[in-house]
Amino acid sequence: MSLELSVRARERTVFLLSLGGFASGANVRVMDTVLPQLADEFGVAVGLAAQTVTAYALGYGGMQILLGIAGDRFGKFRLVTLLCFASTLACLLAAAAATLGQLTAARLLCGAAASAIIPVSLAWVGDMAPFEERQPILARYASGGILGMVTGQIIGGLATEYWDWRAALVIVALVYCGAGIGMMREARLNPLVTARPLAQGTRLPPLAAIATMLRRPWSRVVLASVFMEGVTVYAAVTFVGIDLKERFAANYGLIGLMLAFFAVGGMLFTRGMRQRMRTLSARQLIATGAASSGIGMILFPLAPAIWFVPVLMVAIGFGAYMLHNTLQTFATQLLPEARATGFSVFATLFFLSQSLGVALGALMLGGSGAGTVFVTAALLLAAFGTWFATVAWRMVPAADR
Repeated sequence: MSLELSVRARERTVFLLSLGGFASGANVRVMDTVLPQLADEFGVAVGLAAQTVTAYALGYGGMQILLGIAGDRFGKFRLVTLLCFASTLACLLAAAAATLGQLTAARLLCGAAASAIIPVSLAWVGDMAPFEERQPILARYASGGILGMVTGQIIGGLATEYWDWRAALVIVALVYCGAGIGMMREARLNPLVTARPLAQGTRLPPLAAIATMLRRPWSRVVLASVFMEGVTVYAAVTFVGIDLKERFAANYGLIGLMLAFFAVGGMLFTRGMRQRMRTLSARQLIATGAASSGIGMILFPLAPAIWFVPVLMVAIGFGAYMLHNTLQTFATQLLPEARATGFSVFATLFFLSQSLGVALGALMLGGSGAGTVFVTAALLLAAFGTWFATVAWRMVPAADR
């Protein structure tokens, strides 16, 4: 049952939650650009420096379910506010790291602290808006995370090139802190934003609720889909900076700029969200998104000059966000009885699959180069898009089509 929250209050609160998502988006991608410098500074191979990315994803995925349960029990908005302040501290610890081991541990904490900010915020939107209104609201919320990725990658590149990669983490910490302060003020002005909706059906213990969700065939399809999405396109993007430095001798500022075009593609998708919903079905959005990202990735190793890269990154990002936004909308219905818990399982698989993809990509990188990573991810994504559009779509409930 949705809460009666005015449109103006809802939009204001979504903006604040989106600011936390902005910081989380920056936090996810801020280290992608700096992997070569980390390898130089700590005297390790680039593949080993990539453990900082894996650690973040493991921390993010490992805490999802526990924090999702906490959001349902103690309040989603309150939890997001607390985690913004915890993320502030974790980013500052990472900025102060003196060894690769300390940085890896701090990035694990960064991932754990930030883990529930986006999924629990999305679950809050699910509580506050009817299903037919959610996808455009979720797309607007996602704009914060996308813009954060653009900013994080650019700041990471510029800070590395002209100052120090640690400065980028301090900037992210300040944004988290600002979002947390804004949310505290909003909770005082409008206590309804912290209220919990009435349960939709019988309240179940967390493990029983998750088991109920997993018994639903469509829920299993959505979870398998987000796992494939993470292990392919989002893991492969981690290696873009390494490939650009090796093939084109790109500096860190330029790498950050090239990576930012991934998020530019996402922004282009969200700007035309309502029009695409009128012309494309959810099945077509999934298939088109997989095709766009797959084509961009399979062409990426063939780019003859770095100035071809922005077009390819926009195509990859456009498809990735088309795919992910549609899956996120489905995920709000995985477990309406405990929406944050259900969404946390979705997000856990998303980030653990990225961790697996990065680990496998690091092995390929040492053996046959980054090109193999992109081509393999593209082929897997093509197989996924075909499976979803032909086999999996038959399981979708009529209300969610």
